[in-house]
Amino acid sequence: MNWAMWIQLITQVGLPLAEKLWQKWSANNEPTQADWDELKALSVQTPESQLRDALVRAGIPLDSEKAKKLFELLKS
Repeated sequence: MNWAMWIQLITQVGLPLAEKLWQKWSANNEPTQADWDELKALSVQTPESQLRDALVRAGIPLDSEKAKKLFELLKS
């Protein structure tokens, strides 16, 4: 695949999923069910779910003022 194709893929599905696809594609292995399950989980992530997951990992309560401000910034 060339850069134009990867750029188009990134804009369509987002960088995390496109990166995972590139890693799997460049490994030159046959896809497994675990591969598909991982890709499916990445494909349903939204910016909101990614922010929520990051806040939880950082130990920031989702109802805190910091979290509320970040969610508002995401919407704008």
